[in-house]
Amino acid sequence: MQDSAFSWGVLGGPSGGAEEEQARPARALSGASEAQALQDGLTLSLTEVLQTNVPETLRIKVELDGESHILELLRNGELVPGRPALVWYQPDGTRMVSEGHTLEDCCHQGAVQGHADSWASVCTCSGLRGLVILSPEKSYALELGPGHLRGPPTISVSRIQDLLPPVYACALSRRESAPPQAPPEHPLGQRHGGRWRRDVVTETKIIELVIVADHSEVQRYPDLQHLVNRTLEVALLLDTFFRPLNVRVALVGLEAWTQHDQIEMSRDPGVTLHNFLRWRRANLLPRLPHDSAQLVTATSFSGPAVGMAIQNSICSPDYSGGVNMDHSTSILGVASSIAHELGHSLGLDHDSPGNRCPCPGPAPAKSCIMDGSTDFLPGLNFSNCSRQALERALLGGMGSCLFERLPDLPSKAAIFRNVIAEPGKPSACGFPEDCADPCCDRFSCQLRPGAQCASDGPCCQNCQLRPAGWECRPARGDCDLPEFCSGDSSQCPADVSLGDGELCAGGQAVCVQGRCASYAQQCQALWGPGAQPATPLCLLTANTQGDAFGSCGRSPTGSYVSCAPRDAICGQLQCQGGTAQPLLGSVRGLHWETLEANGTQVNCSWVHLDLGSDVAQPLLTLPGTACGPGLVCIDHRCQSVGLLGAQECRSKCHGHGVCDSDQHCHCEEGWAPPDCSAQVTATSPLATGLPVGLLLLLILVLLGASYWHRARLRQRLCQLKGPSCQYRAAQSGPPERPGPPQRVLLMPGAKASALGFPAPPSRPLPPDPVPKRLQAELADRPNPPTHPLPADPVVRHPKSQGPAKPPPPRKPLPADPQGPRPSSDLPGPGAGIPPLMVPSRPAPPPPAASSLYL
Repeated sequence: MQDSAFSWGVLGGPSGGAEEEQARPARALSGASEAQALQDGLTLSLTEVLQTNVPETLRIKVELDGESHILELLRNGELVPGRPALVWYQPDGTRMVSEGHTLEDCCHQGAVQGHADSWASVCTCSGLRGLVILSPEKSYALELGPGHLRGPPTISVSRIQDLLPPVYACALSRRESAPPQAPPEHPLGQRHGGRWRRDVVTETKIIELVIVADHSEVQRYPDLQHLVNRTLEVALLLDTFFRPLNVRVALVGLEAWTQHDQIEMSRDPGVTLHNFLRWRRANLLPRLPHDSAQLVTATSFSGPAVGMAIQNSICSPDYSGGVNMDHSTSILGVASSIAHELGHSLGLDHDSPGNRCPCPGPAPAKSCIMDGSTDFLPGLNFSNCSRQALERALLGGMGSCLFERLPDLPSKAAIFRNVIAEPGKPSACGFPEDCADPCCDRFSCQLRPGAQCASDGPCCQNCQLRPAGWECRPARGDCDLPEFCSGDSSQCPADVSLGDGELCAGGQAVCVQGRCASYAQQCQALWGPGAQPATPLCLLTANTQGDAFGSCGRSPTGSYVSCAPRDAICGQLQCQGGTAQPLLGSVRGLHWETLEANGTQVNCSWVHLDLGSDVAQPLLTLPGTACGPGLVCIDHRCQSVGLLGAQECRSKCHGHGVCDSDQHCHCEEGWAPPDCSAQVTATSPLATGLPVGLLLLLILVLLGASYWHRARLRQRLCQLKGPSCQYRAAQSGPPERPGPPQRVLLMPGAKASALGFPAPPSRPLPPDPVPKRLQAELADRPNPPTHPLPADPVVRHPKSQGPAKPPPPRKPLPADPQGPRPSSDLPGPGAGIPPLMVPSRPAPPPPAASSLYL
């Protein structure tokens, strides 16, 4: 990329002045070493290796605390998939878009050689910058420095643990006296609802992320390429943080507000978040599809918060986003802040103080990403509480957009490049866990012989693709639909759910974004089993007050907004029963009051639930919650269910199906897709074609088996009958060319004499011709000859003329006559076999099942 083509010039120094710079920690150097890379057994200068194209694999020699180590790195092909967009603005306000080549894939991930629990993330887009975790207690930041004037460039190493104490402290750190968070009900990966949900918990999820840099951030980094490189480094760290949760981060776009801010920015993070989410819904989302957008600003927020987001908002077109303050020159600060706010969007709560949510590494060596106190010692991983909270949210139907695999995103099988298409071609194994894949030969870095896939997807079992139609992702609730393997991919298709507005929970709610918004289920998700909605009087009283105990949300300035009585059920969740402590947030206050209505006293209790100062809204009822006949909650107001558009989409299904999230019809039984307008009847080709074909095939098989069985029986009878059967067996032989016909004639007045059977011949007799009057009796003869036989000549007696040919008998002759043979018109030896006729009698009954295997 040419810098001049994408440079907006030097627009001034960073905002915030000296006061902001003084708040930043100083870098504590652990040492420096010459930048060297190992390639083909040679030790080369790192700058030499990086002068050409970005290498697929990279081995860097680095010195950490006086010890030499080798970083084994593989380019992260999933970080920048497809053609990500870079957006900036010209002085006249024209929006410019550059796709593909601008966001170069120049970041690597890997580990430290000889250290099983280590990992490293390094970007080589402009020099080298990255992070190395040698152990939970040893973390290092790397940066390629300029070196001395006469020497090669060096790698500067900084210990993260040596950063200065924080100047900022999140207000959440003052919550040490708050009641501890209730422990999760079940660990990660345990059975949920009696069945193993491998597809949800262990299947890889992908967050399609857009990062937006406001004008103050552009002023801090006025060179576009510098800003692009920094954004890639942040995205790489995000992907590294989320990878242990089976969540990957893919950067699909970067937008820089080069001329001026596209929204009104404020030092109040709540106001900035409100304005940013409105701009995202109206402007960004229609032109750049994504799952979450994160705004990065160099403006300092008032108060302790360095970021803000909305809880459980991922995949929401209205609320899936966050704002983050770039509070450190180190990329670790902003990367950890974005990861924290993304965690809230995924339903993760702040880690409770104490040891209830353990984090790797002894304190204060390392903090977790979801710690309530965010400072200049950022968290680098997620706690066990965060892992379990993510599982609960996913199993509850959250995050359907995370299962949509990008078309250009490679699977693990693609890491073993072209192995299936070009067997024998070498490829890169990647990380140690990739090499441990049973489908991969770790020595040749290829799929093993006979393997069809790598075990990175639910549609691959024992290195073989599962058949088409195998259920790879069961339905996660009333509003979800199951997915099935395609038969040609190891990945499960994108998650599909019922369309918005379809009924669920027995008519108590409707589906919105794949989740069933039952009020009772929302209470149980917050307060555990046994929780139920509060009485209508308590709910109405609380949410019409407009305070921390009940409201319809907060305004952009942070003040609580009271609900209109009609909309009270669409405000904050008001529940009763359940556990003593909520599963999300912490109790900051309790309020009891006895109310009277129609002469009846009702005891009400309300809770001030604190989710943290970086969460913009309290827990409000989900969109789609029923609030009256034909009414549901939309934008925290009780409105007509017709606004969700379900009836309009359902009309395309002609009343015989429901719509899914892709606006396709799922037809009822007996109706055919795609629009459920054609009925599948018992006589339609769609319903009967295949069964009829199979039935005909079965009949043919049975007829063939019956014929074969009869032949076997006849052969056995022949062994019992002796010569008489041999004579008939000879007749059933193949047709031969007929010889001279012979006919036995009687003298006038002579009587027929009884003729006995001759002695068995020494060799088989030739076949005899059969009179036409016997053809009806012989249904098991072979097919007729291809040419008609010649007529039989008449042999006359030399002395007298024999009687005329007698008429045919009125009754058929027996098949195997016993005793003397009549001297009438019987074929003699050497007579040909006349053509056989198709038998007129019905076919024999089907043979017994055992006869098929005689």
